[in-house]
Amino acid sequence: MKEYKRLQSVPFWFFFWLFCYCSLLVNAQNNLSFSAQASSSSMEKNHEPKLAIDGDSNTHWRSRPDDENAWIVLKFPGATEVIKVDINFAPSTVPNEAFNLQYLLNGEWRTFHKVTDNIAHKVEVNLKKPQLIDRVRLIAIDGQEMQLNEVQLWGQKYADTSGLENKPILVNQSGYNLYRSKRFTAPEVEDNTSFAIVNSRSGEVEFTGKVVGEKGDFSNFNPLSEDEFLVKINGLESFPFRIGPNWIERVTYRNMVDFMLGARHYVGTVDDIRQISFAWRDGDFFNWSMQSLVAMYLSNPEAYERMERKGHYISNEEFPEKYRGLWGKLEPFAENTPDIVQLMHWDADVKISQRLDHEMQKAELAHFLYAWPYIKRWLPQQNFDLIYQYVKDNWEKEAVSKHSLSQYNKSKAHNLLSLKTQLGTTKGEMPPGFSVIPNLMMYEVATRVGDVDAEKYFEAAYNQMDWMVKHLDWADPMTTKGQRMSEHMTLRAFAYFYHQFPERSPKGIPDKVNEWAQMMLDRSENLWDFRKYSQEEWTPPGWNETGNILGFPAAVFAACGILTNKPIVQEMEMLAWSHIENAFGRNPTGRQFSYKGPEEVEGVDLGWYSRHKGGIGLLEDVQFVFDGSPKSFHYPNYPEVGDLGWTEGWVQFNTAFNMSMAYMANYYTDIILENKGNGNYTIALTAPLNFDYMQTDVAKIKIVNQAGESLLVSLKEASPLAVKLIGSLQIKENRVVVGEKKLSLDKDDRIILTYGYGYFERCLVLPVSNIEK
Repeated sequence: MKEYKRLQSVPFWFFFWLFCYCSLLVNAQNNLSFSAQASSSSMEKNHEPKLAIDGDSNTHWRSRPDDENAWIVLKFPGATEVIKVDINFAPSTVPNEAFNLQYLLNGEWRTFHKVTDNIAHKVEVNLKKPQLIDRVRLIAIDGQEMQLNEVQLWGQKYADTSGLENKPILVNQSGYNLYRSKRFTAPEVEDNTSFAIVNSRSGEVEFTGKVVGEKGDFSNFNPLSEDEFLVKINGLESFPFRIGPNWIERVTYRNMVDFMLGARHYVGTVDDIRQISFAWRDGDFFNWSMQSLVAMYLSNPEAYERMERKGHYISNEEFPEKYRGLWGKLEPFAENTPDIVQLMHWDADVKISQRLDHEMQKAELAHFLYAWPYIKRWLPQQNFDLIYQYVKDNWEKEAVSKHSLSQYNKSKAHNLLSLKTQLGTTKGEMPPGFSVIPNLMMYEVATRVGDVDAEKYFEAAYNQMDWMVKHLDWADPMTTKGQRMSEHMTLRAFAYFYHQFPERSPKGIPDKVNEWAQMMLDRSENLWDFRKYSQEEWTPPGWNETGNILGFPAAVFAACGILTNKPIVQEMEMLAWSHIENAFGRNPTGRQFSYKGPEEVEGVDLGWYSRHKGGIGLLEDVQFVFDGSPKSFHYPNYPEVGDLGWTEGWVQFNTAFNMSMAYMANYYTDIILENKGNGNYTIALTAPLNFDYMQTDVAKIKIVNQAGESLLVSLKEASPLAVKLIGSLQIKENRVVVGEKKLSLDKDDRIILTYGYGYFERCLVLPVSNIEK
């Protein structure tokens, strides 16, 4: 009561003055234009776009008179809630009669307010619903030049709080692989602050370190334990996680195959006929499914062969008449065919049955033909013969059939032997070098069958790679992250050519790849170790870039096989793992990319905010859908933005992840032969095979002599948490002896120990003269 009486004695004019002052202060704080960066379609000398947001009534931005669609863009530091826009035209000009206010979503400018029949120099736009955006475009639609004295946007920054369920320390919520890079991000924690890795069960501190650059590194912490751990810093903590051999492979391999089974068109989780869908639902012109399946299998065949068979052959005769001819040209696969080979058969069957001839689609068939020696035990010879003839007949075909809609037909010509110099858009449909690997594979296949035209495929691949070495500009984001989920195609082309044809590859590949690596490292110096779109933009403007993050490790591991500078290789490996960590929760939202992550991925605590129901793909009920990822306005660290921007799974996103997992498996696969004396040897295979720590995992390695004769050596894990599988053999009296089996050797012979197939085959080659008998 005493306080109330004291206020009563204060003069009224004081409250009036205070109210006015606070109102002015709030308005000044809420004029968001002062924090923006301005760009424009054109400008006259001394009339730059920044003059439209400088608060000076004596300056203005002016477009060129010949600019018929003049526009100005205001970009904010992060997500901004706009409630009002004031547009002031320069006093000396005739104001534009018609213009639109737009925001950027999923790569497209979308209009949220239209102005027509305008004659006023000052236009106030009061929005009925706050618009949460990170940039606004004002574009003239009357064909006239534009002169703006001032553009003012009013509202609040980062107003939504729906993203605050995450933890203050961001980690890979599921877990980390033993002996690999392991990092976390701790936003706003000062440098040199101590962190601790704490055992969740015992409460004991098992590792300590220092925060540097708002992140911590515990790569040297490799506990042989099945316990969960937490990162703790001064009362802050992360979600729990585990560390184990092949942890990421353990929680994803089966999920990856199940997604592809469910995402099939006609026979997957739904049997509807979907628009622009063929083998897979939702536009499979450039989803790279076949090559991702082939890469997965070739990189780690034992892992996929041992999986439970969930698929089976589905005859076209089981479906109504409207499905006739959509698949069924290929003869069925054998019983007990691995799911991953069933999926390759499905993809090829639909392409052949519907005679798909878009250059991206027919190029995929080269991967099937290349893989034939490794999958033919389950498939009739008719499958190869029919596909090979179809590919030969259509490879150089310029035109594309009517099945290809204009939005997916950016190619000037569908002849896969022609030089491809056209870059695609941020849609991801034409990555540089997409024809290189298919042409090299066709060269190998044609050579294998004795085709006299084989050399034409090599020549086309060589010309394409040579052009890329000489002309690709890594500084242009459209050659890298701008290719969205298809970026990995480019670096994989460099690696394939360099490794498979070392004596015939164009000059300059190592230098070109090294330049790429340097650019990627330069764009990744931030608290997330996250490769940015450019120095200014975090993600491709307006796009849901989920597949780009998931596919980036494939590009990195492909490049690392060429790079020779060890410190750069180590930094690049860290980048590959940081992007896997990003997808599993080490990102500004603190969420794993799958809406159903907590129920589908072991160890995930917080899945993506929402999922897209419906759409062309109808993917919401498929296992292991990657639904969304942080947008530009979430970075560098605005979790409060919440569920903003487009969210929708796409087969292309999952196949990018498939490819990363394949290249990662191959990159870390290794074979060692250790001499134990008296002609006894131990073979150690490092490969992602130990997933179930409760059972003993086994694998086989092939041993081949110079005559091509071979035998298999059985290996098994040395302990429940081992990363290596161990086996033994004897070499005596010019013979390799494995149990009761023997392989003869000549004195000038050599033995080759192999795991994996084709371009992913890992070999240990040992001359007999170097082996102690």
